[in-house]
Formats: sequence, structure tokens, C-alpha cells
Amino acid sequence: SGYSSKLASSGDYSKLEISGDNSVGANIGMNGKIKGIIGSWITLAEYDNNYKPICVKSIQIDGKKIKEDTWYKLERGKFKEVIN
Repeated sequence: SGYSSKLASSGDYSKLEISGDNSVGANIGMNGKIKGIIGSWITLAEYDNNYKPICVKSIQIDGKKIKEDTWYKLERGKFKEVIN
């Protein structure tokens, strides 16, 4: 949660929340979720039914395309809002 923090999570169904300025977070666990504040970078991984990784993507939270304080998951190669 500190400024310029770097975080990672890899547990299945895990949730990662970023609250520090200029931070980077990666949730690469199966069905992982992530959220953060404007300016943060988030990374998610997506897997097929055989637990094989099929996509990994990163994006910066800009407050428009990717909203602040909103949970996201990766689905079909795209960031998708998750209603918690």
C-alpha cells in the first residue's frame, strides 16, 4: 500500500488491492482479481480449462477506460469489471 510499491499474487481466486501512488501490481493466479488507484499499473493472467496460461496483460488505471477502485479480471483477453 505504500508509494511506488510492487506487489504480486499467484493464488487461485486471489484478490490484490493497490492503494499507493506510482505502484505496480500483478495477480497471475487462476481467476485472480485486482484493483487500484489512478496511475497504478495492473497485470492479470488468464488460463484455459487445463490450467494452461493463455493470456497475460498489463494496463495503467486511467480512471476512464480502467476505473479506479474497481475490481477487474481478465476474460477472453480483455479486462472486465467484476461486481464483488
